[in-house]
Amino acid sequence: MKERIFKNWKTTLIGILMLIAGLALVSLGKATLTEFLLFSPLCFALIFVKDPSFKK
Repeated sequence: MKERIFKNWKTTLIGILMLIAGLALVSLGKATLTEFLLFSPLCFALIFVKDPSFKK
């Protein structure tokens, strides 16, 4: 599992940044905890998904 996270670093980075942004919005009062809880599965899914590869 660790190999998949570090090998596919692009989507992992996006997922972590979105998770941090969501937590920041909750702490600033711009979003509710319910909204964050609905948003967080997407962030966790991005952490573990493979990077897309577009072939020409």
